[in-house]
Amino acid sequence: MIDEERRRTLRIIGAAGMTGLAGCTGGGGNNESSGNGEGDNPNAISWWNIDVQGTAKEAAAKLESMFEEQTGIQVEQTKYENTPYKPAVSNALGTDDAPDLFYIWPGPNRLGRYVRNGNVIPLDGALSKEQKNAQIPDAIRGAQYKKDEILSWRDNSGEMYSIPYDLAGIPIWYNKNVLSEAGVDPERLKHATDITWSEFLDICSKLSNAGYTAIECGNRNSWTIGHWVSAFMIKAAGVDHYYNAAFGLEGASLTDEPFQTALSRLKQLYDNGYFNQDINSLNNNEAAALFFSGQAGFWSQGTWVSEVISSQAPDDFAGIPDVMDYMWWPAFPDVYENSENERMSVVPNSTVAISSQAAKRGDEHLTKVKKFASFFGSLDAQKAFFEITGSPVTRTDVYDEVDMSPSQQTTTATVGQLQSADEVGMVFDVAFLPETTEALLSGGQELFTGTSPSKVLQNVQKTNQDALSNL
Repeated sequence: MIDEERRRTLRIIGAAGMTGLAGCTGGGGNNESSGNGEGDNPNAISWWNIDVQGTAKEAAAKLESMFEEQTGIQVEQTKYENTPYKPAVSNALGTDDAPDLFYIWPGPNRLGRYVRNGNVIPLDGALSKEQKNAQIPDAIRGAQYKKDEILSWRDNSGEMYSIPYDLAGIPIWYNKNVLSEAGVDPERLKHATDITWSEFLDICSKLSNAGYTAIECGNRNSWTIGHWVSAFMIKAAGVDHYYNAAFGLEGASLTDEPFQTALSRLKQLYDNGYFNQDINSLNNNEAAALFFSGQAGFWSQGTWVSEVISSQAPDDFAGIPDVMDYMWWPAFPDVYENSENERMSVVPNSTVAISSQAAKRGDEHLTKVKKFASFFGSLDAQKAFFEITGSPVTRTDVYDEVDMSPSQQTTTATVGQLQSADEVGMVFDVAFLPETTEALLSGGQELFTGTSPSKVLQNVQKTNQDALSNL
């Protein structure tokens, strides 16, 4: 049984600080390039990522060309959609097909499991002192682990196992035109943290009565509803309770009453017809296209949203902030008194790690791979990424170098609001144990097929207890 002290190493993640949110980019497109970790050119660096569409794909191409021009070292990309990417990486690591460098989210469910399994190598020394000093502190902590300790995520000690390069806030986006036509003032919602549950229900009712889908969501691949489940659990229970339950601390359980309330309210939105009723059959891109076309009032997505706009919105869509802007998740002050002042986030959203297999391809090759990893922490690389994608980056000096557009100003506004929060919790898709995450994602889909919130949470709690016992 995992002891109390080891579980408490995760408690740091609840601390307020500079943060961004868990991102799940890539919802459409096909795999590109070879599946061979060494690529067609064995002397090239193989880089796996999920940059399959829009501005993210453009940014990845730019970073590759910049690095090749600066160093003369060739890079070959292999791209996957979000959902197939996760098993593809898991299956490749530890084999000859493993990439040299690969995109990975932080947290026990992602980077942490590969640290624990010995599938990635430590990167201390890959970032210069100047690069580290320029990073948002939580981005560095999000990439640090103690060897063999999946629960050491965000500890202040430990080695760095990945290079952070972007952040992602995950708020609720709203269509200004749709809200206005339904009789809702969009200015009331702008970057709001104090929209209560009752007010949110009233807005959804007005949207529905006006003939719109209140909330568009494509949950065919299950991860999108994870945003809603995470946010509602934090709003109903608070960040501390959220983590205590996930890691068996203070006698907390995922079946506790606040979590029952959270999932019941989520199900209420569906039962009231506020979510699109085909939620489990649409993917995220399909839902996004309906939102952009003015058929829905709300849609949840991270601050990588420009990528989705560039690939899914109509050509005449005016974008952010002309047509769409964001609000934070509705607060549940009737359930948790500090609900308004706590947020949801992950720092960093995107990192790159070096596989242990890269270290077996020779010292000369590994030196090249480390140079490419270090490149992601450079001012030039993060500036190029931000200018193309508009997604907030982990180097704060980038913002002094860029004349930001209104869209970039909007997405980066999330960072300051996360800094000002009392507590910041992370999306369970990266923060909880792998088995618990999968149970919650499946349970999120089952909520809309007749399974009760209590049954979902009972199953999740049993899975979580077993996973904790096996650590």
